[in-house]
Amino acid sequence: MARIHHRTRGRGKRAKRALKTSVALTGARWAWNRRRRGAERSKQVSAVRRGARLLTWGAAGAVLGVGAAMMSEHGHPRRLRGKVVLITGGSRGLGLQLAREFGAQGALVVVCGRGRESLDHAVSELTERGVDAHGVVCDVTDPEQIAALLEEVDDRYGRLDVLVNSAGIMRVGPWEALTEEHFVQAMDVIFWGPLRLSRQALGRLRERQGTIVNITSIGAYLSVPHLTPYSCAKHAQAGLSEGLAAETAGTGVSVTTVAPGLMRTGSHRGVVFNGAPEREYAWFALLAGLPLLSVNAERAAHRIVGAVARGRSFLVLTPVARAGMAVHGLAPGLIQESMRLMGRLLPNTPESPEERSGSEAARGPLGRAVGVVATLNERAYEQLNQVPHTRQSRRAARSEG
Repeated sequence: MARIHHRTRGRGKRAKRALKTSVALTGARWAWNRRRRGAERSKQVSAVRRGARLLTWGAAGAVLGVGAAMMSEHGHPRRLRGKVVLITGGSRGLGLQLAREFGAQGALVVVCGRGRESLDHAVSELTERGVDAHGVVCDVTDPEQIAALLEEVDDRYGRLDVLVNSAGIMRVGPWEALTEEHFVQAMDVIFWGPLRLSRQALGRLRERQGTIVNITSIGAYLSVPHLTPYSCAKHAQAGLSEGLAAETAGTGVSVTTVAPGLMRTGSHRGVVFNGAPEREYAWFALLAGLPLLSVNAERAAHRIVGAVARGRSFLVLTPVARAGMAVHGLAPGLIQESMRLMGRLLPNTPESPEERSGSEAARGPLGRAVGVVATLNERAYEQLNQVPHTRQSRRAARSEG
């Protein structure tokens, strides 16, 4: 009995020790888990606090940025009365509307274009509006004509205050229907022209603390399919404009970069279409004339002239263009995939590609149907001197605005 009692008491002691050990381990595990959860909560709180601080600083930065933009937008404008303004591509389209707007502000306007008859028509119309206007025939792809243009401005007015690089060329079509020469033409008009003109005019503008205005495009930041030559040239022009703005700091010359979205200027009739011209014309004319996606030339010109008067360095004209640029900055891959999808929806290259101007494509059945819908763009075509006054070859057909 004594042995049995001794073994039973031994088992009881071992059980108590095991129980104590188990309780101790459980307590230690509980304490460890509590400490770990506390550390994790501390990290989470720290992360939240850091995130809150970042959000606070980000919000403050956004408020300051928006405030600065609003101050720039609504600041006291500089007077334009008596200023001499040179506008390339000023005989039609956006260039002509800019001439009207600058003239309405009392500026002396020089417009240049390639065709004498179209130029004379624009100057006559500006003069009837009470604008002091002068026209000069000039092809901005020719350095000698650029030099002669600036000399004529000097001879007539003796100074230059604002240079607006607005001349442009646009060709629409799939990659397979375009040639290297089409890219050369776009670069000559959209990039090399503004580069040479800005270089030659810079000394004159420095004397007057003047302004260079470069009309780029949303196409400078989003490469749209079937507009590759145009997008490439506008990319280059935007780089030139932003780089020149930095280079001229402290010289007294200011540079305004304008990035329009779609505009109703009637230029769809002057654009050259390659591949399947009628189908290319249809999608282009529809998009360019939609009220919610595009802006009319009058509003665009008013905002551009206001930006020049207030010394703004960058102007995006439409909410759609601003949204597209913002998304491209945050998610460029998404924009690229969207452009790929758009490319698949656009017309394919036919076995026998053709080339026609917008005016020719508009005369086909599909073009006439589109004209009924795109009435706003057709109206702009008539109001902005886009109606051709002389016959021009397809190769020389250009859209100035």
